[in-house]
Amino acid sequence: MAIDNLHEKELLQRISKGDERAFREVFDLYKGRFFAAALKMTRSPDEAEEIVQEVFVSLWMRRALLATVENPPSYLFTIVYNAISARFKKIALEMRMKQMIAERVVESENIIEEKLEEKEANQRIQSILHRLPEQQQLVYYLSKEEGLSREEIAHRMHISPNTVKNHLLRATKYIREHFNKVMIIILLISFTC
Repeated sequence: MAIDNLHEKELLQRISKGDERAFREVFDLYKGRFFAAALKMTRSPDEAEEIVQEVFVSLWMRRALLATVENPPSYLFTIVYNAISARFKKIALEMRMKQMIAERVVESENIIEEKLEEKEANQRIQSILHRLPEQQQLVYYLSKEEGLSREEIAHRMHISPNTVKNHLLRATKYIREHFNKVMIIILLISFTC
């Protein structure tokens, strides 16, 4: 059904005045071609159908602009290609948003996992600390938890700074040895499960 450019211009002018019959005629004339163009670009019949609907809704909503159109096929297919382009941009944006959300979820999971591992490590250290002699526990606590210097600890506990140093060295060595043994056991258990 070949319709000349003049007749199509007349149809668009009638549509611009609200003529629904002219709109239906343009719809019947172009819907198949619009669908084919959209399907070729999107490779999805559902997407192509949505694009065709969007184009005709947009055409009706902006019908006042149609009175001045000189080349109806060019104008109408420009609307179709703009709708396809907008759809691709929307899909790309959605994909980027999903990727960002997925990355944030992974980051959150990693942070939670690190916090849990840190908590477990601190619990293990506390368990190991309770096995130390009382004097070494206190020196270690004052140094690591309260951040006191050797001299401050020595003054508070009425012992020499050298004794503080020795207690810290022994406590640290003991914790390190026992912590490493616990970690090796945990790794062995996790590999055998």
